Amino acid sequence: MASLIETYEQQYATLTAEITHNINNISSTRGAIYSSCNTEKQKYVRQVEKLFDEAKELLEQMDLEVKDLTTDRQKYRTRVKSYQVELTKLETDVRRAKLGIDSSRDELLGDDTHDSEDQRRRLLDNTEMLDRATRRIEHGYKVTLETEQIGAQVIEDLSNQRESIQRSRSRLGEMNANLGKSSRLLSGMMKRIIQNRILLLGIGLILLIVIVVAIYFMVRDNS
Repeated sequence: MASLIETYEQQYATLTAEITHNINNISSTRGAIYSSCNTEKQKYVRQVEKLFDEAKELLEQMDLEVKDLTTDRQKYRTRVKSYQVELTKLETDVRRAKLGIDSSRDELLGDDTHDSEDQRRRLLDNTEMLDRATRRIEHGYKVTLETEQIGAQVIEDLSNQRESIQRSRSRLGEMNANLGKSSRLLSGMMKRIIQNRILLLGIGLILLIVIVVAIYFMVRDNS
């Protein structure tokens, strides 16, 4: 599955290279709207639009393959998102390059129109840079919030685990104390049993001596 995605990535790299080449051709080709140069521009525009369609379809296929992954899904998902952002930027570059079709009227209207178009392009560049910076800031803020939430969850989990460990230690201490009491109780019982057995043996020995003495006197008296 990952090898198929890598194949898609190679195809995407080839498509974006062709798109960039056609954008350069559109920007470098000058001429009036109805001139032969403009026809050449239109050819490049049609080619680049076709390449964009292929690239979008390729990214859709790549996104579907990433959803079926069981490993490294996040890594490839991040790549697909970066490709989508890159394709969006290339679309913006195409729109800027198409302005060259209108800027060809510089040949008829002179330097003032050219300066106006340059200012317009610089304004577009600044706006795009601002948009990209805003998106990066929003993405960084989102990542920060997610990281903070994950950190809070980890701290909460560690706190719960700590409480669980402390309760387990407390129960183990109670069990050890109970085992100590039971051990002392059993030791006392064993001592009393031994003492009782010794006492019984002593009593039995005394009775035996008494019986032997009584028999002795009885025998002597009869004789």
